[in-house]
Amino acid sequence: MFDFLKREIRVTRNIDECNKIRELLLENNIQTYVITNTLTNPGRHHGIAFIQMDAAYEYQIFVRRKDWEKANFLIR
Repeated sequence: MFDFLKREIRVTRNIDECNKIRELLLENNIQTYVITNTLTNPGRHHGIAFIQMDAAYEYQIFVRRKDWEKANFLIR
């Protein structure tokens, strides 16, 4: 989907929180898009050993602009 049609609803580093938000929104017929950014691994084989997974990834959750208000209400 085109970036100008999406709006960020939440940024989290917890995969469980990300999944709960996505499930809640999907139950209410709101499609979600997630971008996963790795904060510690710039390449395929250059990770940091013994790092907690909650600190290693950042999940950006997006919804359609027209669904943003409803989605924001549901996750609060």
